[in-house]
Amino acid sequence: MFENLEVNHLFEGTAHERPHFSLNVEGNEYKGMIEDNKIHWYNPHPKQTLEQEHVSAIESKVFTMLSDHLEQ
Repeated sequence: MFENLEVNHLFEGTAHERPHFSLNVEGNEYKGMIEDNKIHWYNPHPKQTLEQEHVSAIESKVFTMLSDHLEQ
């Protein structure tokens, strides 16, 4: 589905702290952040190159893998 999920927290220790992540899908790197239980993708957006079903599956997996970071 994807490889190399990396997570970091920008603005750590502030009210603006959010989990930011990057991952690789089929050799393409995508980055985003989670805010208000929604993924906000940076450019390039995976919907530009992947099917909606694939993007939805990736988002579900990202939420599952980052559940510990979201509880902070």
